[in-house]
Amino acid sequence: MINRVRTRLGFLVFVTAFALTHPPTGMVCAQEGTQKVKSIEVRGNKRIEETAIRGRLTLTVEDPYTQEAIRTQIRLIYEMGFFEDVQIETETVVGGVAVAFVVREKPFITEIVFDGNENLSEDKLQEKITIRNQTFLDQQQAKESAERIRLAYQEDGYYNAQVIPIVQALEEDRKRLTFFIKEGERAKIKTVTFEGAKVITRKELFKVLATREWAPLWAIFTGTIPSLFTDAGILKREELPNDVERIKEVYLNKGYLNIQVSAPNVELTEDKKWFTVTFTIVEGEPYTVGEVGFRGHTVFEEPELHEGTKIIPGEVFQRAKIRDEMTRLTEMYGAKGYAFTDISPSVTPDPQAKTAAIIFHIKEGDLIRIRQINISGNDKTRDNVIRRELRVNEQEVIDTVSMKRSYQRLTNLNFFETVEILPKQVESDKVDLDVKVKEKPTGQFSIGGGFSTLDQFVAVADITEGNLGGRGYMVRVRGQLGQRRTIGLITFRNPYLEDSLTSMQLDLFRTKTNFSTYLEDKNGVSVSFGRWFSEFTSGSFSLVVEALRISDAQTDAPQFIKDQVGTQSTTGFRSSLARDTRDYYLDPRAGTRSAVNLDLGSPALGGTNNFYKISLDAIKYTPLIYDTRFSIRGRVGQAEGLGGKPIPITERYMVGGINTMRGFVFGRAGPVTSGGSLVGADRQIIINNDFIFPISTEAKLNGVFFFDYGKGFNDGEGVNLLKLRQAAGFEARWISPFGPLRVAYGINLDPNPGERKGVFEFSVGSLF
Repeated sequence: MINRVRTRLGFLVFVTAFALTHPPTGMVCAQEGTQKVKSIEVRGNKRIEETAIRGRLTLTVEDPYTQEAIRTQIRLIYEMGFFEDVQIETETVVGGVAVAFVVREKPFITEIVFDGNENLSEDKLQEKITIRNQTFLDQQQAKESAERIRLAYQEDGYYNAQVIPIVQALEEDRKRLTFFIKEGERAKIKTVTFEGAKVITRKELFKVLATREWAPLWAIFTGTIPSLFTDAGILKREELPNDVERIKEVYLNKGYLNIQVSAPNVELTEDKKWFTVTFTIVEGEPYTVGEVGFRGHTVFEEPELHEGTKIIPGEVFQRAKIRDEMTRLTEMYGAKGYAFTDISPSVTPDPQAKTAAIIFHIKEGDLIRIRQINISGNDKTRDNVIRRELRVNEQEVIDTVSMKRSYQRLTNLNFFETVEILPKQVESDKVDLDVKVKEKPTGQFSIGGGFSTLDQFVAVADITEGNLGGRGYMVRVRGQLGQRRTIGLITFRNPYLEDSLTSMQLDLFRTKTNFSTYLEDKNGVSVSFGRWFSEFTSGSFSLVVEALRISDAQTDAPQFIKDQVGTQSTTGFRSSLARDTRDYYLDPRAGTRSAVNLDLGSPALGGTNNFYKISLDAIKYTPLIYDTRFSIRGRVGQAEGLGGKPIPITERYMVGGINTMRGFVFGRAGPVTSGGSLVGADRQIIINNDFIFPISTEAKLNGVFFFDYGKGFNDGEGVNLLKLRQAAGFEARWISPFGPLRVAYGINLDPNPGERKGVFEFSVGSLF
């Protein structure tokens, strides 16, 4: 089509030029065919080489000069696609005619820009257009590209978008093609209706839909999340079929086996600003569960299969329970080595009785053993570091539950960006296990800081290598510099001595703290040994030697501090017994961790301090919908001096701060003197309640709404659970490339006189 248009245009230009430069028609006709072409010249070309143009011509010197031959040459030049005008000039010379083709090249586009695009990136627009820079302008192609841009905006909901291509002259012969874009407003969903919905409320359906109505900013006061902060109210056509299935799922979990949901009807208002989306629903009647049975099983007896099932005859039919039952049965067989067991449920409705029989058809397959385990992708990490985390072995029966645990343990090393454990069948009853990892940097440099009454402004620097030499060793150097406190710490940890279940850790530390009314200087060393007793249970025992010096006690310092002025030392041990079933340590979705800690300082080992300290710590994560979680953590502890000795100030509980009670300055949720000096507590109770939700799963960024309840108690103070301190607020947690980052703002719900009503803190380090 384009070539035909150009040919017609060229023909008109030719006729005009020919009429102006040649004798009257009668003379031309008289001469046509008798004159010969004596020379051929090309003029006006700038970027296109003359040889390229001549190469297209079929007319040669000494050919007869005819109108048909000239028209053919003009058409051939146009067909090159580089020229917007071609004219013919002739001159009578001795023996014939001198012919000159005068061309005008199309604009040469050296730059393509987009003006006015705010909601679609230039990269996305570049993908849509077919015209490119450093080419001659094709007007038709420019119009087509403008239309493709407009359609891209329409796909994103901008139905009033306008796109105009304009060529602008630059210096010399260069041109800029600019697509001027007027985006207009994005069309939004005004109304979503459910025609025929009677037994399920709009609220229940909206809980599962991706298609939501537009909610203005003021909707926040009515309990609705405003669309200004989300993509609610924006039509996503690719989600409409999924929404149909989501609606069906809601009904199927209420027993409505005959539910029918039509493809939604989407209507756009005349002003192209609002959508109305209508789902038409035919509900049918509810069914209950009839028979629940199993077919094809030989490994387990039927009572074993029924044990633990959550599908009960007589209850309302729920399709979600069928999926859960398939998972349960698959794990049962997988734990016995039947890794390729196929579970197929069949549902047979009885329209008369309004019941549904659920039969699980089981194809057990062969008992599968692991022939060999192949590890790949570990350029730095040694094979034995990976193999000791695996809970499956070569020549053993494959255990899918243990494979899942192996994946969790490898992920928790935090050495790898991705982990895959893939069985590859090599014989009917054997598989090779391919463990594929993609390593990530394990060295970290992190910084953090904050402000508190104790430290004033504080800066923290931490250099950690978690996989030294690819052997899994951890080395850390941590420093904290504050106006009132400095800390230095060097740590080395070998998690598996000689690949055994025993770990070893060495810590060297020193702190200097100005508590306003006294100075504290502490330094020491500890050697810790840990041991795994089972898959989830471990213990540790640390030998500790500390030197402590209290000085410059002011007159308003607590009396027990004045009594401890001078040099003292602690020799003893710290011990812990813990059980940890969390799936992912840095960002758990499910599981628990509980621990009991016992510390003892004794003069029998050469120190001057004599005390014990016992603490209990437990946290539980409960998964909720949409990857949200609820966690509750409880901590209780008690410290007591022995043999008439006081509790060392370094062993007292400092309750308050981002790691204990958010919303309180460090230590201020415990006892303080009338002058505001920290005392520290001999007992503590802390309960942290967190609702965790993803902000960006890809970026590993979570938000947390928290409520903290607890207190540190003074010596001799009675414990009253009804008078614990309370705080609430918001926290952001980011598993950043340089370590877990936490930012929290807590509100003290019942501040004492002189206390701050809100506290902002941030830190880089392990999440508590």
